This record gives sequence, C-alpha cells and structure tokens, in this order.
Amino acid sequence: MARHDASPTHGTRDRILEVALELFSEAGYDKTSLREVAERVGVTKAALYYHFPSKESVLMALIERAHSLGDHGLDLLPGQTILETPAELARFALHGIDTVMAQRPLFVLMERNRSAIGSLHTDDPEHLEVHRQMEERWTAYLQDPDLPLRLRVRLAASLGAVMACAVGSLRGLGAESQAGLRSELASAVMDLLEIPEADRPPLAGVGEPAP
Repeated sequence: MARHDASPTHGTRDRILEVALELFSEAGYDKTSLREVAERVGVTKAALYYHFPSKESVLMALIERAHSLGDHGLDLLPGQTILETPAELARFALHGIDTVMAQRPLFVLMERNRSAIGSLHTDDPEHLEVHRQMEERWTAYLQDPDLPLRLRVRLAASLGAVMACAVGSLRGLGAESQAGLRSELASAVMDLLEIPEADRPPLAGVGEPAP
C-alpha cells in the first residue's frame, strides 16, 4: 500500500478524492461536475486539474482503491496455506468485514454508478486487464479442488452477504448504527461459516473499522 505523504499537495489530492466520492455517491457520477467538486474542496478548477486531468481520472483513482482492497482480500484467502482452525477462519472473516465496512462509501459508489464504471473498463485496456486478473484469481480460488467444496461455497456466500450489507441493497439496512450493523453481519457470517461459538471472537468488539 502506498505511503501517504504529509505534503499539502498529497493532502489536496486525497481531499479531492474524498469529496468526489461523496458527490458521486449522492448525486451520481454523470450529474456531478468537476466544478462542484472543486467548490466543495475549496480549490480552483485549475488546482483540481493539476491533480486530475479529467473527471474520468478521478473515478479511475477511486476504482483503483477498490481494486487494491480486492487484491489484498484475495491475498488473505485460505489457499496455499489453508486456515487450520475455526478460530483462524473467524479472524479472517472479521478482518474482511471490517475492511469492507470501513470503505462502505466506496462500494456504494460502485453500485450506484455501474454504467460509468463499465465504460471505464471498456475504454481503458490496462484497467480492464487489472479487473480481469482479479476475477480470474477469485474464480481459480473457488474452483480449487484442494479446498473442500463446503468451505468454498460458504466463503462465497459470506462474501455476498458482506457486500450486500456494504451497499445497503437489503431493504432497511443502513439506518442502524455502524457498530450494530457490523456486529449482526459478523454473527451471520460466523453462522454461514459454521464457526463454533467457542471459536468466535467477542462480537461486541466489532464496531470500529480496521486500521
């Protein structure tokens, strides 16, 4: 993961991305202008263009964050070294939950702007290749005959549950406290993975995003 410099230039770039994430999620990518992003950040359009030459480049930078999270998650999957105990599997699952929930606005952005993101995938061969490689890694994992089918199915189902909660696609989710949502989601994933109660971490502590 890239180191975050403390320089004003780096801080402005990060602020532009955070504000763009807010506006793209609220109003939609197509209905948000770079002028609106610049105004909310408190910089001129010229200053914004110094960091990002186009609106597409802003969206691309945000998608790259999601790809980074996806690659990190795939690196942690039980593969070459299968998680040996239920407690290890439980810790792996909680790490994934905290990572996704801490980045919930990013996944909401991707859910609400599928058309724009799909166009970026098509127009940028390098980005499309990164996306393809990530999908291939996940597919290869789920097809690995050395892993029990029961584990592969339940991990896939758990990922689906986590992502559904992250984007709030299940009616009624999102209004509750983040701590409460994480705790209930963690409990549901532990059930899916058939983690015995004795091997589960205290779910009362699941409420703060992973650092």
